[in-house]
Amino acid sequence: MIQEMRRGREKANLSLNDLAREMFSSKATVSRWLNARALPDEKQVIRWAELCGTEVPRMTDLWRRAHALEPSAALRDAPAPPEPRRGRGRTAVILSITLLACVAGISIAVWTKRSTTPPCAVDYPVSLHVPPQSGEVMDVTAEVKCGLAPDRKYLVVEEVPNVDPRNPHPAYYVKSQILKTRIGESSVARLVLKEPVGMRAKFYVISVDAAGERQMEQNHIVDNGLLNLPDGTRQESPVSWHVKAWQ
Repeated sequence: MIQEMRRGREKANLSLNDLAREMFSSKATVSRWLNARALPDEKQVIRWAELCGTEVPRMTDLWRRAHALEPSAALRDAPAPPEPRRGRGRTAVILSITLLACVAGISIAVWTKRSTTPPCAVDYPVSLHVPPQSGEVMDVTAEVKCGLAPDRKYLVVEEVPNVDPRNPHPAYYVKSQILKTRIGESSVARLVLKEPVGMRAKFYVISVDAAGERQMEQNHIVDNGLLNLPDGTRQESPVSWHVKAWQ
C-alpha cells in the first residue's frame, strides 16, 4: 500500500506541503505514512487515491490488508505469557476471566463517556448533493447519514483549485453551515457563486472544532476566502465537482 501511495504521489507530482494541505493533515503525519511508520485511516486512503489518480477500490483493498496485518504483527512480537504454576490452574483461570471482565467493563465505560458519536457504517457521515453545473445561484442538499459530533461545526466549502492564474494556488470558501445534524435529516442551502463562468471547483463538507473556527476567522483573504483550512479539519462528505456554466 505504501508503494502505491508513493507511486501516486510521484504521478501527481505533489510536494509534502501539497499533500498535507489536501489531506487536512500535517507534513510530519504524511511523512510517516510514506515511510511506513504509520497507517492513514480508510477515509484518508480514499482521498489520497482521488487526489493522486489511483484506483479507489485497489487502495482500499490494500489498506484493509495492511490494517489486518497490524494486530497480527503485534501478537507475534509480544512476549509469551508465563506458564501457570502446577496446582493453581483453576485459580489462574478465574483470575484471568475476572481481569478480562474488568478490562472489558472499563473499555465500555471509557467509550461511553468519551465518544459522542456511534461508529459509522459508511465512508462519510454526510452526503452532499451538488448539481454538476449551474449559473450564479445553485441549491445543494446535505443529508446526515451518521451521528455528528455536537462539539464541531459542519460547513459546506467550495475549493477553487487555481484562484489566481498568475500565482496558482487553491482557495477555500465557506458557503453555508449545516444546522440540521440529526441522522436522516436533510437541509438545503442556496449558494451564490462569485467565480467567473467556466470555473471548475470542488464542493464538500468539513467539520471544525472551536479552535478551528477561531483560526478560520483570523485567516480570511480576498472575498472571505482561505488559503488553508485550519488544523484538525475533517472531511465529512465525498467531493463533488461543479462547473459554473453560465452567469
